[in-house]
Amino acid sequence: MLTNIKVSVVTVTYNAERYLNKTIKSIIEQDYPNIEYIIIDGASSDNSVDTIKEYKENISYWISEPDFGIYDSMNKGIEKATGEWILFMNAGDTFFNSSTITDFINNVNIDTELYNGAINFVDENKITYKPPHGLEKVWVTVPCWHQASFIKTSLMKKCKYSLEYKIAGDHDFYLKCFINNNKFQFTNKIIANMLAGGLHKQQAKLAQIESIKIIANYAPNIDLVYDSTFYKNFSIKQPIDNKLLFSRQFSQLFNQLENIKNNYKNIILYGYGTLGKNIELLLKEKIVYITDRNTNISQETKKFISISKIKNINFDILLISVLGREKEILKNLEKENVDLKKIKIFEI
Repeated sequence: MLTNIKVSVVTVTYNAERYLNKTIKSIIEQDYPNIEYIIIDGASSDNSVDTIKEYKENISYWISEPDFGIYDSMNKGIEKATGEWILFMNAGDTFFNSSTITDFINNVNIDTELYNGAINFVDENKITYKPPHGLEKVWVTVPCWHQASFIKTSLMKKCKYSLEYKIAGDHDFYLKCFINNNKFQFTNKIIANMLAGGLHKQQAKLAQIESIKIIANYAPNIDLVYDSTFYKNFSIKQPIDNKLLFSRQFSQLFNQLENIKNNYKNIILYGYGTLGKNIELLLKEKIVYITDRNTNISQETKKFISISKIKNINFDILLISVLGREKEILKNLEKENVDLKKIKIFEI
């Protein structure tokens, strides 16, 4: 077995003391001798730093400081990595067994740049085996998981994670590598145990929006966007034929939603169709009321309020989610003495 090949393993963590110990142990107990272990903590307020200090003799580098999200932390790990290969095993996830890295070293092809394996998806007491999807479905879903991907460090230093995305930055990275014809290698052997409940699950709608935007950016034709699992699950009606137009419009919608999410607290949502329901899932508790001329939606949501009552409510903005009928809706709201200065319309 070759042992002169250094492998960098990076753990990104934030307020995850409950899981961190298990992750660290799975790495330092690997039987492969040439491992560089890096931990990037996002200024945790729990006892994560104390846990890290307990294992400082086994850690090549660690830091605890504020960051701009998970991909900012992962990029910090990339900057510090000096190994030939790098893998991210973030807090809560673990290697499948103690010989996982050794098995990788013994099986990776000489020209491979991304070596991708299977995971055990751990959801409470249920464990589900999930092989990598591979490049055959690269336009349909994410081809693999970063917990089960050994990647050439030189490639990652050249192509770091985009900070444009909060949750699906790894999807953007894999698609970029596919477009650039980087060499993928896949195996059905299990590399990692992936804990359920990460950012993808906690903010599922935002993850879908980001992935649709990513596919639209790279896909050679718009049909590939519509065939993706992300688009189908998002259930947008009236597809747009022009790929570039779709990409621009979706980007505009995404950026405006991000701005609204960051700047307003008490939002009234006008419209409860497909887009409205997805906006509610994305903005969550910031949507205090939902209104529409169609009073039947009161049967679908407890947040419904009639338009006539809006003028008596204290709110930051009223967001219109019904596209194409904005002028008509504005006239109706004006008749009900709603403050037009507080109305927000998507600029697409």
